[in-house]
Amino acid sequence: MTRRLSIAPIPPGALDLAGDAVRRRRLLQGRMLERIERGGYEEIIPPTFEYAEVFVRAGGDEVADRLIRFLDLDGQLLALRYDFTASVARLAATKLSDRPTPLRLSYAGKVFRQDPAREGRRPREILQVGAELLGAEGAAADVEVVRLALELVRCADVREFQLNLGHAGALAAALAALAPDQRAEARRLIDRKDAAGLAAIGGGGEGGGALQALPFVIGRREALDRAARLAPDATGAIDRLRAIDAALTDEERRHVVYDFGEVRGLDYYTGVHFEIFAAGAGAAVGAGGRYDDLVARFGRPLPAVGLALNLDALADALP
Repeated sequence: MTRRLSIAPIPPGALDLAGDAVRRRRLLQGRMLERIERGGYEEIIPPTFEYAEVFVRAGGDEVADRLIRFLDLDGQLLALRYDFTASVARLAATKLSDRPTPLRLSYAGKVFRQDPAREGRRPREILQVGAELLGAEGAAADVEVVRLALELVRCADVREFQLNLGHAGALAAALAALAPDQRAEARRLIDRKDAAGLAAIGGGGEGGGALQALPFVIGRREALDRAARLAPDATGAIDRLRAIDAALTDEERRHVVYDFGEVRGLDYYTGVHFEIFAAGAGAAVGAGGRYDDLVARFGRPLPAVGLALNLDALADALP
């Protein structure tokens, strides 16, 4: 092995933090964990590394290239923690399998991810705080997690923030009507907000009109009415969002925007899903949603909904 002349550099995507950067993160972490604990969530500390299969089983084959992997002494493929949710699902289905539901679990720590297409241009370690509610499938559980997400962002004292809320079922019928190869292309076009491309791929088939119009519906409560007119097949998804909207207070609703054009993570989420954006942050500061199929992949069918906050992005947004 060739030795470096200097050991000052760090690997691309690694972070050196000191001074105010550390103090901000610890302050946020403490405030958020205290608020989560008041909500009845039990903190867990899963391992920093797992068998790589755990994360692939939870997130699908596309996660494999984003894992930071290494071989154990026995030849088994391990990976640094890609996300906490996979570990929570494994834990709920194994060591905590005799616990009654609902289970309320929380965590704080780093996740480790790489993006081969953007190597060195984004952090490969991210400090998170999060919470997962397992074993509750009604709208009340969705409301609890959305409300918790809003309160956790308030803990950061950011000037302005917004939670973009959608539902995986809104575009399900329109996407299902496409051939598999067209489905992937449609998601790419939706993500790019490419109206012309969607008009071409949507054609005149079943769901084509919703596919061309629904991804561009974003707004406050009135967006739910527009979505209902454009996509009659999405009634169940829109009704769930209406139930959440009705349960929120006026102050909470001020920070919520309904976004029907968010398709990232739809292979993972089965119901509501959201991203949180804050003034001064260059990327989303949090995300979450319902993932009713995930825990069953580890042997215990349980509905689940959760959230995770990116403390690095939030710390950078502080004045």
